[in-house]
Amino acid sequence: MTLVWWRRDKSEPRTLDESFGVGVQVHVIDDERQGSKGWVGDPTGVIIASASTLAHGAFEVEALSGRVWTIAFDEPQYRADGTGPVSRADIPEYLLMTAPPADTADESDS
Repeated sequence: MTLVWWRRDKSEPRTLDESFGVGVQVHVIDDERQGSKGWVGDPTGVIIASASTLAHGAFEVEALSGRVWTIAFDEPQYRADGTGPVSRADIPEYLLMTAPPADTADESDS
């Protein structure tokens, strides 16, 4: 058996969303597919660990597959089923939205 490795041409665009990474501020969005495992309110936090990839159906949502990030919440959070408080959690990327960049003009005035 021969293994073949293909290099991506650097001129080709990457297919993964590169806006996520360690240190990025994020919002967890609501998704009805999570049911009782969803989050109460609008949790915010920062990505603290690199993404991992899960096989199809390996997470709490039956049809979920893809990258997952470990998020440290700004404040302890509760799930819709009442479990918690949780200070960090593994969140699938499709439930994350990057926070808008901070306005640095306000910081330079102080």
